[in-house]
Amino acid sequence: MFLVLFLKGFLIGIAFIIPGVSGGTLAIYLGIYQKLLDSISNIFKDFKNSLKFLFPLFLGIGISVVSLAKLFSILLDWNSFIILFFFIGLIAGGIKYIYKKIDSTKVSLSSVLSFIIPFFLLLAIIIIDKSRTASGIDYFTFNFWTYLLLIVLGMVASITMIIPGISGSAVLLVLGFYTAIVSNAVGNILDFDSIVYNLQVIIPFAVGAAIGIIIFSGLISSSLKKFPNQTYYAILGFIVASIIGVFLEIKDPSTAISFSDQLPIFNNLIVFIGDNIWSVLGGLIAFVVGFVGSRNLTKFEGGNKG
Repeated sequence: MFLVLFLKGFLIGIAFIIPGVSGGTLAIYLGIYQKLLDSISNIFKDFKNSLKFLFPLFLGIGISVVSLAKLFSILLDWNSFIILFFFIGLIAGGIKYIYKKIDSTKVSLSSVLSFIIPFFLLLAIIIIDKSRTASGIDYFTFNFWTYLLLIVLGMVASITMIIPGISGSAVLLVLGFYTAIVSNAVGNILDFDSIVYNLQVIIPFAVGAAIGIIIFSGLISSSLKKFPNQTYYAILGFIVASIIGVFLEIKDPSTAISFSDQLPIFNNLIVFIGDNIWSVLGGLIAFVVGFVGSRNLTKFEGGNKG
């Protein structure tokens, strides 16, 4: 049980460092979403059993983020088309699994709106992100307000960990703090020359994330129990919009060395496809691998077959 939860946490942790990919989505596909919400919301009522579930899961997430942040940063620098198309396939492959949790015989106006509103809300966030001209920061200068900001950012990111389809890393990109937190602090945690700086970023951010997770998990758990159809439709809305968001994160590696400096391919999509046929083929293969892998993950969890 410990090892299984640790491995699931490790997989979920990958989502936290890939722009546009949601840890909550993978938690659903891995069959632990409801249990995760219940364990967090009951942490003070049933501490022993909650900790038994959460400790290996969050240990896996933590080790995954720390050990893989730099690797995925390098991979995104190399070819984000292939890497992100794998995750698009991973997200798309599990949509059927979530849809089967919905009682499709009870489609109502509230269910339709529950899909449409989250879809367009997340789409609006994505469009704002892609339209902004301001660049983010690379490093923090520390004072009281910086620590408070990091706690607030951790709480904001925690909401995206709880709500499937919304990516914490994408939100940090929109707010301009992705490079400073994920790439230059978490990604360099094993760089002992800058360990003090890195911990000054990571600890308050983690504290904020913990506070936010405890607060918001109870709300989502209650919604799933009281309004399951509407909640799952809302989750689907976020997830479908997130696929668009991940695609728009893809950048042309020929335009700069660093992923953060590269130009997005949607500006010249046709030209990019014509000039990068092998990357496109690699991306399509990665999509299929991710799609099939996601379908097998949901089947393994005892979800709906087929």
